[in-house]
Amino acid sequence: MGKNVSHDEFYSLLTEFKNPIFLCHRNADPDAIGSAYALREVFGGTIGIIDSVDRISATLLNYLETQPIRHTDLSKYDITVLLDTSTHAQLDGIKLGRYCLIDHHTTNNLLNNAEFYIYQPTSSTAEIIYTLLHEAGHSFSVEMGIALIAGIITDTGHFKHATPDSMRTTASLLEETGIQYGEVLDLLSSTPHDVSMRIAMMKTAMRARIVRVGDWIIATSHVSSFNGAAAATLVNIGADVAFVASAVGDNVRISSRARRTAIEKGVTLGRQDLN
Repeated sequence: MGKNVSHDEFYSLLTEFKNPIFLCHRNADPDAIGSAYALREVFGGTIGIIDSVDRISATLLNYLETQPIRHTDLSKYDITVLLDTSTHAQLDGIKLGRYCLIDHHTTNNLLNNAEFYIYQPTSSTAEIIYTLLHEAGHSFSVEMGIALIAGIITDTGHFKHATPDSMRTTASLLEETGIQYGEVLDLLSSTPHDVSMRIAMMKTAMRARIVRVGDWIIATSHVSSFNGAAAATLVNIGADVAFVASAVGDNVRISSRARRTAIEKGVTLGRQDLN
C-alpha cells in the first residue's frame, strides 16, 4: 500500500532521487504539462509523455521551449513521478518501476503501488504543485507561473468550476511572478483552431444522440479526434452532460463534460478523460 504523505514529506523524499522523470498521462493537458515543468525546474530530471499532448499543451511547450521525451524506457530513471494521472489506461500499458504520484481526481487506482503520493481533491494538480513548492520556500519564475496558471485555467474550464483555493493560488502566482493574467489568456487563445478541428466539431453535433432525463439533456456522439473539445461543444450548445467517444488503436477513449448545474447536483466526471 502506498503512503499518503504531506507536502513537506513528499518534497523531502523526492530530493533523494537524482534522476527523476515527471510522467504525464496520454494526450497530456496543460495541468499535467505545467505541473511537470514546474517540478523539473526545481528538482531537475526529465519530462515524459506517453504518446502526445493536446493542442493547448503543444502551444504551452513551445512557449516554454521544452521538448518532452516520448515512449521512454522508465528503467533509465531512478523514480517516475506520475502527474495528474488516475488510471492504468491513461498509461497505455507502459511498465512502471518505482513511482510516486501527485493527483487531484475523484478516484485513483494507482495509489496502492506508489511508494508515496499526494492525493487531494483539488480543482487541478497545478494547485497542489504550487502549495508543495511554496511551502518549501521556492520562488516561481515567470515561466513556472504561466505553466501552472495555464493548468489551473484549463482544468477549471476558465474558472467555471473553480474553488476559492483555485482563485487564491492563481492570485498568489500572479502577485509573486508579476505576470499579467491577460498574458496567460493570450497564450491559450493563440492555440490554432485548424480546419480539421472545426469539421470535427460540426460532425460531432450532426452525429449527436440526445436523451432527456427529467429536465436534463444528455448528449452522446463520436468523432475520430478532438473528442474533449467535441464534448465541450455539445455542452456549449445545450447539453447538460455530454460524452464523446473516439477510437485510439484497439481502445476507445471517452471524454465527458458537464454544466456547472449538473456538477452541483452531484454528477462527477473527475474532469479527466474516461477510458
